[in-house]
Amino acid sequence: MMIRTSRLSHYLAGLILLLFFSIAALSRYQLRDPLPRSISESRTDDTKYLSWLPHGDFTDQHEAFRNAVRLGKELNRTVIAPMLRLGQPLPWQPFNQLAEAYTQDKQLQQQACHDTATPATCLQQLNEWTEIPWSSLFDLKAITDAFGIPIIERTSGHGWGINETAHQVQDPITDVVVLDVMTFIENATFHHDNNPGSKIKKWGGYLGRQFSIINQPRQQISGNKPYLKTVIHSHQWSALQHRQYIQFGALSSTPRYQVHTTSALVDLRQALSHSLFVRPDQMKPLQQQADQVIKTLGGTDNFSTLILHLGKVVETDGRVNTTQGKLTMDDLDVPTQRELMDTVVMELFGDVPINHAVAAALPVKPDSSLATVLSQQHEQVDRQQLLDACLDYRHRYDEQYPIYYFASDHIPIPALRPDIYGPLLSHFPCLFTKADLKQWGKLDLKSWTLPFLQDQGVDGETMFSPILDILIAGQGYSFFEVPLSPLTRFVSRQRDTSTDNSTIASSPLV
Repeated sequence: MMIRTSRLSHYLAGLILLLFFSIAALSRYQLRDPLPRSISESRTDDTKYLSWLPHGDFTDQHEAFRNAVRLGKELNRTVIAPMLRLGQPLPWQPFNQLAEAYTQDKQLQQQACHDTATPATCLQQLNEWTEIPWSSLFDLKAITDAFGIPIIERTSGHGWGINETAHQVQDPITDVVVLDVMTFIENATFHHDNNPGSKIKKWGGYLGRQFSIINQPRQQISGNKPYLKTVIHSHQWSALQHRQYIQFGALSSTPRYQVHTTSALVDLRQALSHSLFVRPDQMKPLQQQADQVIKTLGGTDNFSTLILHLGKVVETDGRVNTTQGKLTMDDLDVPTQRELMDTVVMELFGDVPINHAVAAALPVKPDSSLATVLSQQHEQVDRQQLLDACLDYRHRYDEQYPIYYFASDHIPIPALRPDIYGPLLSHFPCLFTKADLKQWGKLDLKSWTLPFLQDQGVDGETMFSPILDILIAGQGYSFFEVPLSPLTRFVSRQRDTSTDNSTIASSPLV
């Protein structure tokens, strides 16, 4: 009898364990709401929020903000915007790693630098980036006024979700879902554990369990690389309508987060491409600097902009031996340098307007002051005299003759390296840089930048140079970059609002 009772007890214990694990497994994979419905429904009239983790360069962050605004309109939510990061960008990472990188406190990191073996190097790396509010460059209020989308800027701290540090968020945040289609296969979320003493990570799960808040079609989660195909369709957003706070990961991929094609959203998309959140012109000292450069180069539509990403050119060219690690232009032999620059010139000739290409290909009029200046060696040419001669040539001989504002990741003055830039300068000699403009007293990115920077150790010139390039390029006749990047599309939106005869490489207006 005792044996039977013992055996029965073991059977019952086994059944209980089996039942427990079955419930646990079902709770892990079933679609469910981690909060009781009564709590979710009680929040339907409260303010609801969305935010995201910034990553990438200026254009990546700008695109993420645009997508957040679209989703704010689609989901009727207040947008909480992290600050714009300038300088060294945060690379894309899966959600947990990106969240950890974003939430690091720079002041604490600076203090920690003093305990390292090389504190000077550590501090120098921290000073390679800074953050500024988006409203210092763009008119965000215009978006709210035109489309009724509330926007809050997180200008202090890096807390999000239940740890939100944006001062304008007055409601206690108690319900947070995380959504990142490039990290979580079923657009999964981790319910926040609100217990300060919990050992579970803030986005590590409720009792360690992952909840799928939006089911994905089977074809989206099959194959070897499911994350590359995963998107959220417009009809799936209803699963989140009662949630208080949606925290996205990287948000720069527009096709992954689809919205309904309503007239309001179509109008919003058009506005974001042509009139709203397009030109970073709200920082008056920076805009004044850009205006001064534009005037010096002949005025609006009398010059063009060329940006050369020489590091990318070297990295992607098949003639460069990539087995030697990351190389720069200066690491290459002279014949390879020449071939690469010839390739750049050919690509440029293929993109410039035909009238500019013809003007650049024709010999300079021998009786012009430009011909006299160009007869000198590159390194001996007076740069101010060259600019005057270029402007005079456009005025007296050929109004299509190209003058370029030039920016590069290589050296400040290309004319000092004719061995590398000879092919470019021989066809486009009227090429001027920030170094020229600073020498002439027409550009100063140092004296006025400190009040606009939270970190006093960073170089304001380095931080704001990309924005200056955009402001200048937006008022030129044409814009080119080699190789193409999302910057071309960004500048095209500005030129589309200015004139109808502008040229932006070969990129369509978006």
